Amino acid sequence: MRALYLFCSLFILSCQLENTVSDKVVARVGDQYLYASTLEKHLRENLSFADSAIVAQNFINTWAKEQLLLDKAVFNLNATKQNELEQLIQQYRSDLYISTYQEEWLKARLDTLITDDQMVAYYEENKQNFKLHQDLMRGRFIKIPLANFNRTSIQQSLRRFNFEDRAYLDSISLQFDAAILNDSIWYRPQAFFAQLARPTPELYSRYLKSNRFFEIEDSLDLYLVFVAEVKRRNEVAPLAYVHATLEQVLLNKRKLDMIRQLDRDVLDEAIKQQVFELYD
Repeated sequence: MRALYLFCSLFILSCQLENTVSDKVVARVGDQYLYASTLEKHLRENLSFADSAIVAQNFINTWAKEQLLLDKAVFNLNATKQNELEQLIQQYRSDLYISTYQEEWLKARLDTLITDDQMVAYYEENKQNFKLHQDLMRGRFIKIPLANFNRTSIQQSLRRFNFEDRAYLDSISLQFDAAILNDSIWYRPQAFFAQLARPTPELYSRYLKSNRFFEIEDSLDLYLVFVAEVKRRNEVAPLAYVHATLEQVLLNKRKLDMIRQLDRDVLDEAIKQQVFELYD
């Protein structure tokens, strides 16, 4: 082992002294050889001399163990098992080449833009595929101190929430301890009500109704809450909630269609060029 470490140290030193390393043999197992160029690729430049030697030694040991185990496997596995493995290897090789080519082919040709009109059309045609597995809600809330002197006007603005109300609330937002005013976002009720220190179903379920305003207060704070809309489990999910999913579904569908077209084109071209023939 000390001799191997010394060899690795000498190898590292030679790498540091020369800009190029001749492709000499650094280890052998049977008729398999490990070359300096392969070892050099696994040595990072930012390592110290001692660390590089350790990395080199570990790499050589790992390579040797792999070669020895492979030799034992080939020697001990029967012919039937080896044939099965060779078939799997050939199939994996084919799959890897084909999938890599398809990815590169798609990368050069795929239009990744999915328009809103396309998403809406697909959503309308396939609504039953977008059923909710949980309740959802969208709403808004403001948390203010109990003694806030704008309490009444804040309540009115949060309930009505027209353009002037939104501008007013924005102008006094420094008075809020917390707030959610973007009511276009869909939340799980647990996530929404957790911000009101009401995370459990028993504490929020009675408030979970569309178009409902209510207040919750504790010893210090007042929570003004407006639930704009509620969607129940097994209802069709809102379009905005499944927007990202729709985009990915349509993109995958487009990819699949293009790959199928590629398959057809490859066969047609091969037949025309008499590369592919069927015999009776």
